[in-house]
Amino acid sequence: MNDMYGYSWGDTAQMDDGLMYDALRNEEVDVIAAFTTDGRIPAYDLEVIADDLNYFPPYYAAPIIMNDTLEAHPELEDLLAQLGPLLTEETMAELNAEVDINAELEEVVARDFLIENGLIDE
Repeated sequence: MNDMYGYSWGDTAQMDDGLMYDALRNEEVDVIAAFTTDGRIPAYDLEVIADDLNYFPPYYAAPIIMNDTLEAHPELEDLLAQLGPLLTEETMAELNAEVDINAELEEVVARDFLIENGLIDE
């Protein structure tokens, strides 16, 4: 990445995902490699550097289901088709922030999102 973009950083090190955002926020490091859907990016007011040379491969979320489950519940196909377009980077960052920053349970955040978007009933 440094060669491709012409960056010249100081020392580099591997860091646990749970620590790297705080290290950046606390100015203990200058840059990290992160997922753009991480809720700590907007919560910590961090800046994402555009990857206009496509060094990093795209990361697309996609609903996946077992064939047996879909055969037993064919109505899920339409619901999953509706879900996919709702999961933008911004939405995923907001949902992830609910879990990572606000310590909400993943199940609660997911259920609330599905209810708010009319995919399931309360």
